[in-house]
Amino acid sequence: THGFTEPSAGVLSASKVNVCVCIALLSTGLVEAFGAPCVSSPGALNFGRLHALWSAGNVMKARVKWVEAVTFIGESASGHAVVMDGPPESGGRNLGIRPMEMLLLGMGGCTAFDVVMILKKARQPVADCVVEMEAERADSDPRVFTRIHVHFVVTGGRLSDKQVARAVELSAEKYCSASIMLGKAVDITHGYEIVSLPVTDA
Repeated sequence: THGFTEPSAGVLSASKVNVCVCIALLSTGLVEAFGAPCVSSPGALNFGRLHALWSAGNVMKARVKWVEAVTFIGESASGHAVVMDGPPESGGRNLGIRPMEMLLLGMGGCTAFDVVMILKKARQPVADCVVEMEAERADSDPRVFTRIHVHFVVTGGRLSDKQVARAVELSAEKYCSASIMLGKAVDITHGYEIVSLPVTDA
């Protein structure tokens, strides 16, 4: 196991978003509460407005729709939807991911994307990449993240330790916009381990 510390430092398809929202709501039983967005109804999503949620150049847009209590549907300009909810003690029904969890997952997805792409470009035989994250939060409001540790478990046959370390470092210091942005306010550390797969010579 290794580790290093990062320096502080078209048009949107309405039908695609509609399907994504329906799937998200069906999985939580919230179709009726949301106004049945799968069909035309007063509570359906404003897809005319969603057409404007197109990421271009340096602009990224998104939309969050209140469903009920503390349940919300997040809609991305790329045509995807996700359910967000809170725990029962905060008035939620635990039907979806917490917003702060989503922030952490977004950072993990961003850096995992980088590491896999960098390793592939380096022609490394990567078979799997798992990013395990642990974040500490402040005790009082606004309970921000104060520390995040990111641990990569990279699996493959004959992976180069040097190339894996380089991929993790490049993501942390150059490419991952999410972790670099959060790193301006949060202490972020990184580590990795390599799981070797058996290699059979032809």
